[in-house]
Amino acid sequence: MQGRQRVQQGMALIMVLWVIALLTVMALGLTMSQRTAGALARNQLDDARFRALADAAISLAAFNLLSTPIELNPVVGVWIPDGTPRELLVGDSVLTLTLSNEASRLDLNAISSDQLRSLIELTQDDRAAEPLQVDALADAIMDWRDGDSLTLPNGAEDADYDAAALPHGAGDAPFNGIEELRQVLGMTNETYRRLAADLTVDNAAGGGTDLEFASATVLAVVRGIPLEDARREIDQRRSPASPDGRLAAPVGRGGPVYRLAVSWAEDRAVVRHMEAVFEITPGSTPPFSIFWRRYGLTTVQ
Repeated sequence: MQGRQRVQQGMALIMVLWVIALLTVMALGLTMSQRTAGALARNQLDDARFRALADAAISLAAFNLLSTPIELNPVVGVWIPDGTPRELLVGDSVLTLTLSNEASRLDLNAISSDQLRSLIELTQDDRAAEPLQVDALADAIMDWRDGDSLTLPNGAEDADYDAAALPHGAGDAPFNGIEELRQVLGMTNETYRRLAADLTVDNAAGGGTDLEFASATVLAVVRGIPLEDARREIDQRRSPASPDGRLAAPVGRGGPVYRLAVSWAEDRAVVRHMEAVFEITPGSTPPFSIFWRRYGLTTVQ
């Protein structure tokens, strides 16, 4: 009798332990679910907040560009579209803004073959670019944007893309966006990243490249000068116009198309980004129009 009671007590203890284990698992699952839901909610709130802040930055940049700098106006109050990062405090959030003149980039649909080769060479950083690789990429880009099926000496048309087992052929049309460069035969992610920084297809002004706010790389390509000389010119251009850091005279600010990059590191582990191209249109409501904008985020290790 006592043996049977011990067995029953043992079975009861085992059942109790199983119930406790099951409840523990359920509690942990519920806790993890709540944490995940909370993280998702915070992420959505942060994303919505950043989009609102980025929209405010675009509006502020547009209205600053519409203003007319007066003589001896403090430099800090005038936004110059030369790609220099600046910090902007909006409420309790600190944004990092980079404003550039779109016409000061090289037009991907108008750049010459020689300029394209020079740009590819300069964007190789300290690495020596193989002439055949430079020629092959430059010709492949030219073949992509021209309207014929004739292959340049080192270029690529549909048959070359088929041979590389790619699901597409040459575009045979002007580039619709810089992102199309990723599809050109021979283009790597690193080369694309370096080239894209100085290229555009959104230069509505026409008339060539505006060198007043161009990068050192663009200056070197257009003028055919060493990159170091171009960098020294950029440094001189960014020096204060007077010892007290005030503008000595009204300044031109390019336009009418600009690019604005906005970054926000509210969470130290995540940095949100927005890039937009917009055009100043005085007399309209609102006095600017946005061509496109895109968002992204990076994690900080």
